[in-house]
Order: sequence, then structure tokens, then C-alpha cells
Amino acid sequence: MRVLITGVSGMLGATLATMLAKEHEVFGTGNSNYDEQPKNYKVLDLNSENYQDIITWSKPEIIVLSGALTNGNYCNNNPDEAFSINGISVKKFAEATNKNVKFIYISTDAVFPSALHLAKETDCVFPENVYGKSKELGEFFTKLSDREFCIIRTTIVGLNLNSKKAGFVEWIINASKKAEEISLFDDVVFNPISIWELGEEIKHIISLKDFPNEIVHISGTEIVTKYEFGMELLKRLNLDTTTIKSGLISSFKDRAKRCNDQTLNCNYYQEKYKRKLPKLADTLQTINQYYEADKIRK
Repeated sequence: MRVLITGVSGMLGATLATMLAKEHEVFGTGNSNYDEQPKNYKVLDLNSENYQDIITWSKPEIIVLSGALTNGNYCNNNPDEAFSINGISVKKFAEATNKNVKFIYISTDAVFPSALHLAKETDCVFPENVYGKSKELGEFFTKLSDREFCIIRTTIVGLNLNSKKAGFVEWIINASKKAEEISLFDDVVFNPISIWELGEEIKHIISLKDFPNEIVHISGTEIVTKYEFGMELLKRLNLDTTTIKSGLISSFKDRAKRCNDQTLNCNYYQEKYKRKLPKLADTLQTINQYYEADKIRK
């Protein structure tokens, strides 16, 4: 199957391109060139007016829409760009393709308010920042697109294949290695899943004879604070934990508003699709596996 993935210069997109290429003909786009980019890769500015050149080049049967602006502060300061890339881009892809092209849209827990614990697919969305609102718009255009689709709300952790980028996990690891003190929130809870584990679920969804045509929550099955996650991660990697200090999100006044409770209820997906999602120990083990492999390559 021909699969077009957006955001391949980012953490999730790069990993998906590698994983899906084992079974499908994969084409990727990202916002810049990078040393580790896969074959069949082209730079695409999702702010572009027309995506027809990319569609003509890739001729996709499925588009995995994982490209996004995810920095909350940047989104708050640049709302037009956030809505364009995270939301309106879906409308442009729908206009550039026929209705036989399926969409998988990667969404987020940020579409929900802090008041919700273990938010279900049926709960009303009420984003508290521009990032969440822009992803809600992306969900809207996906559902409006008159084609088979799957919207996946998730909270991911992992490592970047693109050496120019570093995310949450790399920030924690690098701070430990450099003996730099960092603060992780002890008043923010989430149930993360690794990008590789989410990739396996996306592979499964693509393989389904009947596409979901619905929103599903796919994340980890255990709840931790950001501080607890950081501590357990470094322990699993046999790295120094003394660099991590406990902090409170409520003490940061100059950052975009973010929910204290970022948990997602994934029971519906597990039960309907007969899938077993990972516990925290599974996710940490998966990160460790790829972390050790990366050390060997270097």
C-alpha cells in the first residue's frame, strides 16, 4: 500500500516512516531536510497553498497526518500558524485527494480540559490552549473530509531519529549526562505510550479490512506524574537521577496553559479492536531498547 506520512522530520513521523516501510511503499514529508531522512522524502511547508505536487509524487492510498506544531508557547504566540499547520492542512489534503484516500490523524490529549480524568472518546472536548484548539480543528476537518478515517488521540514519548531535534525524553537524558539540574512536574499526570508502540497500533489499523471511521484513544495503561516518569526512565537507563527535582506546573506563569491531568481512557480501543496496550514498564523497556541500539550505532 502507498502511504504518505507528514511530519517525517519529527519524532513520531520519522519512526513511522521506518516502521511502515517494512510492509508498505512509504513517502514522507517534513519541514526541513536532515541527514537521517529516509528515501522518498520531500520538504513540504504545511502552510503552502497547494499540496498537489506532493500528492502527484506520492499517489497515496493512506495519509498519516502526524506533522504538527506541538510547542505550546510557540502556538500561543503564533496562533495563525498553529491553526494552519495543525488544522487547515487537513482540509488542504482533502481538497488535493479523492475520497478513496484514507486519513489517519494524530491528535492529542490537549483537546480536553484539566477537569477530566481518563478522558473517553465520548467526552466533550474543551481545549485550554491554542495547541489543543488547533488539533480540535484538525479533528473537525478529518471528520468533515467525506472519506474513511481514524483520529488517534495519544500522548507519546520517544527518541528522535533526526539528530537535529530533541524531545522530552532526550532532555531528561541529556540533563543527567551533563549533570544539569532540571525540574519535572509532580502535579501533572499522564499515561504515555512510546512512539514504537503507537507505531505498532497504526500498523494494525492500516491492516484492518474495515477502517475505524471514528476517534480512538491509544496510550499507555498506567498513570504517572512527569516527575515519576523522569525518575523511572533514568533508573531504567542506569543514569543518575539526582539531576531531577520535583516541581509544580502551577509555579510557571510565563508558559502556555497546559492541563494538569493529561490522562486518556483507552479501554474502548483495547476492547473493540482486541489490542493490549503497554504498561509503563513496557514503555520504559522499549525506550531503553532503542536507546541502547543508538549508543551502539554511535
